[in-house]
Amino acid sequence: MIRKLGALGLGLGALWLLACAYFAFQEPDLRFSAEELRRPLPAWPPGFLWGTATAAHQVEGGNRNDWSRFEEQPGRIAHGDRSGLAVDHWHRMAEDVARMRDVKANAYRFSVEWSRLEPREGEWDDAAFGRYRELLGLLREARITPMVTLLHFTLPQWLADRGGVRAPDFPLRFSHFAGEAARRLGREVDLWCVLNEPNVHMYLGYVEGVWPPGRKSPAEAAEAFAGLLRAHALAARAVRTHDPGAQLGVAQNLIVLEPGSRWSLPDWLLARGAADAFNWAFYDSIQAGRIRLRSPGFPTLDLPLPELAGSADYFGANYYRRDLIRLAPSAPGFFEIRPGPGPRNDLGWEIYPEGLLRVLRQAWARYRMPIYVTENGIADEKGGVRPSYLRAHAYATARAIAEGVPVKGYFHWSLMDNFEWAEGFAARFGLYRVEPGTLDRIPTPGAGAFADLAPPQGP
Repeated sequence: MIRKLGALGLGLGALWLLACAYFAFQEPDLRFSAEELRRPLPAWPPGFLWGTATAAHQVEGGNRNDWSRFEEQPGRIAHGDRSGLAVDHWHRMAEDVARMRDVKANAYRFSVEWSRLEPREGEWDDAAFGRYRELLGLLREARITPMVTLLHFTLPQWLADRGGVRAPDFPLRFSHFAGEAARRLGREVDLWCVLNEPNVHMYLGYVEGVWPPGRKSPAEAAEAFAGLLRAHALAARAVRTHDPGAQLGVAQNLIVLEPGSRWSLPDWLLARGAADAFNWAFYDSIQAGRIRLRSPGFPTLDLPLPELAGSADYFGANYYRRDLIRLAPSAPGFFEIRPGPGPRNDLGWEIYPEGLLRVLRQAWARYRMPIYVTENGIADEKGGVRPSYLRAHAYATARAIAEGVPVKGYFHWSLMDNFEWAEGFAARFGLYRVEPGTLDRIPTPGAGAFADLAPPQGP
């Protein structure tokens, strides 16, 4: 009997090791060598977009929305910062477009602020639309391709007051806004990004409760997930009605999630499940034409929504970091997450350029659609790390292209320092440092590195 139990234990142990080895083979610990990163990059493919990215609330200044109200709550924003004037992009658009040209950018991803354009329900601000048309004109004159984001986290206060993305009429209201934006601006817009990071909007707003509306409810998080998917489906249809040639997508935050221990089967399964829910559930739902969410601790969703199918023409990948996740029965949610083992940026996120190649491969394998790196950047207050960070992530992008992944563009976060949400102004992501007080734009070493990596410019 003892021998049989021993043999059974050995057999189970062997199966355990085989399972861990299988996962390790599927997700190898990819590393770029120093020699690889020193090689000259191949030429970018024709038409490749090499741009920078910003978001309205973070740079424009003067916005009144759910975030500006959230900032008034003590303890919500680091150092008690408020967006306020931000970096006054609203009045310095011409200057900022010139800075884009200085770093040889040929594309710019920016968002239009819903609360500016529809300050009260059903009332449109013609002057605000006119200002965005001015920006689009400046970009055209500078031969810079625009990608316009319709919802980059912020909501008008009148909508937030009745439930935000969980409000029953949120999808309809957002589709009206998207249609109006396409009707008035679509002639000048090549690419539309309907939503920015719906997974982050859901998780930080409704699970951790550190972003508006400050809730901690998995049930409400699931409602938010469903509301954002319904909104995307209706908005995509509205944009295409007014801009039939529109190319649409969603910018999805992607985190490389690995097991805390590579020899822990529960950690492997946890990492796989968390990645499926956080990284891929939104686009999986689009592809399936069904609202699907399956994650421990959340209500399971599986609801038909045929309008989702075909509502995206490209996949938007926002990539910043790798995290390790492990089973921890005594922790909230029964798991713990910590940064990966490599060097970190000013926010404590691991700098892991290999992760960008990994998520680009995965997105292509799952969805078989064109891909844009819609955000990638580093919080680097002194600016000395950004040049090597840029080169390593440009190499990851170029290697993906060489492997046959159809990456059509790369947008660096960000053109200039800005209001970085709950981190306030302390986290500096800009190719240009913005000086407090004067708001002067000062090029960092990253600005030159970005320009050196740009595709050749036309005459």
